[in-house]
Amino acid sequence: MPVLAMIVKNSWSECRGILLEVLDSTLQVPYKAFILVDDGADETREVVGKWCAEHGKELVYSRSRLYGHPHPTRATARQTAIDIFLENFQDEWLMFVDDDAVLNPGWWSEAEPHTHDPRVGLVWGLNYDSTPLRQKFLETLGVDYVGYLIRQFEVRGGTHDVLLRRAAIEDIMIPPQLHIFEDAFIKHWVECKGYECRVVKAGIIHKNPGREPSRRTLKLMAEWGLKLGLEDPRYRNPLFGLYALARATAGAPLTVLTHVRAKGVGGFLTGARRAKTKWLYRLYLWLYSFRIKPPLNRCEVLGRYYELAKARAGRGCGH
Repeated sequence: MPVLAMIVKNSWSECRGILLEVLDSTLQVPYKAFILVDDGADETREVVGKWCAEHGKELVYSRSRLYGHPHPTRATARQTAIDIFLENFQDEWLMFVDDDAVLNPGWWSEAEPHTHDPRVGLVWGLNYDSTPLRQKFLETLGVDYVGYLIRQFEVRGGTHDVLLRRAAIEDIMIPPQLHIFEDAFIKHWVECKGYECRVVKAGIIHKNPGREPSRRTLKLMAEWGLKLGLEDPRYRNPLFGLYALARATAGAPLTVLTHVRAKGVGGFLTGARRAKTKWLYRLYLWLYSFRIKPPLNRCEVLGRYYELAKARAGRGCGH
């Protein structure tokens, strides 16, 4: 059976009832232990602890280990949860669930058969939106919603709801800078280890998409996405980056219009912020592509990064 893990930061303050709904939805999964990595300062630990006690789950609590980084990130939190799993449990599967990802009924019954296939190293559920915004936007463009979600996973991975096989992650070292791209790193690492990824169509409802990332975060995403081959390899040619930037510019009015149609006048600012984020990220990708070329062999680069990270940490594969 899996061990469940969740990384949080002030989740109770921001999510409240959503957090409890997420926890209740995990009861379809036959787990006994719950790893909570909490880098916040509110009552989340106490709320989760009370829920675990009421439902007979062992709670293992920690804050992020920093791995030489000056502050905690989602990457340090994920790595901490993985290390706690590897150090304290013998179970075959670790399951991450985000604090705003409610498992739909049937998630486990669809996912469980994949865990018996030795070729599989990662099982992920589709990340459905809680509002029709993205679906309406894609339908306006003539794009199939489910197909789009699957294609996004193939590029970006996903950790909202994911099962990870022990052997596929036992030597992983996630770059602590990857505050957002840690999901892509994990997915590509598993594939480079020779394992397959499977998709659970029951999926989750993503209840609280959160704020737009800062400019600093977008720059780090662009830089490390190109360095580690987590971004589209066509960015080797700056002309492709210019094309992607032009598409983001042309699509901005439609992004804003979709939010307005879904939320009324109040959706204008949200849509404008979203369009600005898309445009800025593609701008940074284009600018960085002049000096950082995505590798032709992603697995080779990930392997070299691992050897360097291991040498800097002065530790073996077992952490």
